[in-house]
Amino acid sequence: MDMSLQFNQHTGKITYRGKEVGEYIFKDGRSKVRINIEYEGGNDWVVPLSWFSHGLSLLTENQPAPSSLTVETSEDCIAEEFEVIRFLTEKQVKRGGYKWDFHKSDADDWPSPLHGHDYEKQLKLDAITGKVYDVGTREWCKTLKKDDLQVIQATLRASKDFKEVVVNLIDKT
Repeated sequence: MDMSLQFNQHTGKITYRGKEVGEYIFKDGRSKVRINIEYEGGNDWVVPLSWFSHGLSLLTENQPAPSSLTVETSEDCIAEEFEVIRFLTEKQVKRGGYKWDFHKSDADDWPSPLHGHDYEKQLKLDAITGKVYDVGTREWCKTLKKDDLQVIQATLRASKDFKEVVVNLIDKT
């Protein structure tokens, strides 16, 4: 049995396992997709959902804004690592090191108002505390070494876009 979504370009219907689960609508020059899927997955229900979420994250409208500053750290910059549920997409990345992208006008302030994104590993770094979180589960999964955190903070402090934020959130406390 085919386990993938099927699309009928003539009717616009999307089916899964022979059942209609969505539709594609093109109206006034705009494309719209509606999908409604119900499935039983036992304890592994989060895996297919994480792949669906990963697919949605690849859409143009879900791409991050260009970063204002990128700071790279090595694989050995982690002081602590915790056993927590991570989305499957993280396990596909087998490259060393981390690439933290900081945005001057980030739409969200989780896990803190000063945080970096490692988009390849689906992680967020709280640049105030050094805690690293899984984006999908929001679980604290790693801690940056103090020296490496201080290097990142110094790099942010040296940036005209982040100096005031570092002064207000880190230096004044």
